[in-house]
Amino acid sequence: MPRGGGGGFRGGGFSGGGFRGGGFRGGSAAFRMGGSRSSGTPFGRTGARRVTSRSPSGPYRHSYYRPRRRHYWYGYRPWYMRWWYHPYWAGRWYRPWYYSPVYVGGGVTIAIVLGLILLPLFGVAMWFPFSNADANGTVNYRSTETLYFNEYWYEYEDMNAGNDITYSIQSSPSLISFAIWDRPFESLPTTSKVGSDSDQLSLINNQYEYVQYYLKPGSTINYDFNASSQIDFFIADGQEFYDWNQGFSPSFDVDKNDVLSDTGLYNVLSAKDYYIVWFNEGVSTAVVNFTLDYSAEDVIDLSVTDFYIEGVDSILENDFAVPNDGLWYFFVFFDPMLSPEETTTITFDVTYDTGISSTDRWMDLSPILITIIVVIGIVIVAALLARRGQKKLKPKKSSKAAPAKSAIKKPSKSAIKKPSKLDTNCIRCGNSLRPDAHFCPSCGGKVDGRSTKESTIITPKKSKTCSFCRSKLTQDDKFCKWCGTEIEGAKS
Repeated sequence: MPRGGGGGFRGGGFSGGGFRGGGFRGGSAAFRMGGSRSSGTPFGRTGARRVTSRSPSGPYRHSYYRPRRRHYWYGYRPWYMRWWYHPYWAGRWYRPWYYSPVYVGGGVTIAIVLGLILLPLFGVAMWFPFSNADANGTVNYRSTETLYFNEYWYEYEDMNAGNDITYSIQSSPSLISFAIWDRPFESLPTTSKVGSDSDQLSLINNQYEYVQYYLKPGSTINYDFNASSQIDFFIADGQEFYDWNQGFSPSFDVDKNDVLSDTGLYNVLSAKDYYIVWFNEGVSTAVVNFTLDYSAEDVIDLSVTDFYIEGVDSILENDFAVPNDGLWYFFVFFDPMLSPEETTTITFDVTYDTGISSTDRWMDLSPILITIIVVIGIVIVAALLARRGQKKLKPKKSSKAAPAKSAIKKPSKSAIKKPSKLDTNCIRCGNSLRPDAHFCPSCGGKVDGRSTKESTIITPKKSKTCSFCRSKLTQDDKFCKWCGTEIEGAKS
């Protein structure tokens, strides 16, 4: 009795040709339609549950916080706000010592807080120094995961030579490959492999048969067949094959209709599954004899690893002694050339006896911790010196050159007569006067009372104070409103 739509079986990949299957057009599809990267590069994953004597930790448990930054225009920042006198660590020069985070009391407080925080952390590090291993240096990865075709799972640990990796793996329903190596998966070389497949098919009306290969760019398929009656022949990828099976008419790179025989070469341009299909659309049974020869390029070569097994669905518990110190990787690879399924479920248990105890890790970390402590000490000393330097560099009042005190004669209080509130304008030029003005700021005329202006003293242009009486001046004044002293450029 003929098979129903989509009934396929494994043909053994490179060892025995491609995967075989068949069915009736319009029936259910059992072939792989999942996409793949155009490069065909396997995609790796990791992150299995760590079974140790403490809580699990992993790369996905960390959070990232980006603090808000403040931007200053350098020219407008006070000198004591520049990086070498930053108040966040050196304090502000005008505030008491206890406001400085690293000065005297602040430094003592920080030392106490750091001690309360770091001492317990150092105690934990003594037993579990930043590692997945327990105190004896043993770590176990145990998990059940789903792999898609052309993916690999990996775990790794730092180990000493002579220590053991204990492993066991089960996969269902697909075959997988397993390897142990001291380099990452991306370092594996690739190679070329060839294979062939030949058989005789008997196709009744509306029945098809196919051979499936997963190939990458540069690969080739040589086909040669002859049939007892006219048939259709085409080469399609998974999506095209599915569309055709549903009654559509997709475009194929190789498409022969109503032929008795054909021979040709197909060049693979992208990485994916390729289906070589024979379909009998006629009423009578067609007997087809075919031969396929293929060359697969860019195939992952596991033979360079220290230990590997290809095309298995179960590996019993066993041990592997690592020959040298360093990182050792554990790979489970779902090779699409070995199985036609879309996904497979793997259950694995791998134990690393690293041979590196917590004491060994602590000794390795000691130089780093000592360096950190020394750097912190240098920062504190630098802060203390910066603090003392700030006190010596406090902002001072402007020391612009001024006339000698002997040349400056301020009018006595008895000589100053307050102007009348009714005198609001200068009697000479009519300029408005302030109630406390003694001389007109426009013409320099005396409002009333005394004559204190001296012609030998002239206030420099753009001065903020009068050179004679030290009174404040505005930008538009031509004469001092208190003593009438001329401002440079007033007569021009």
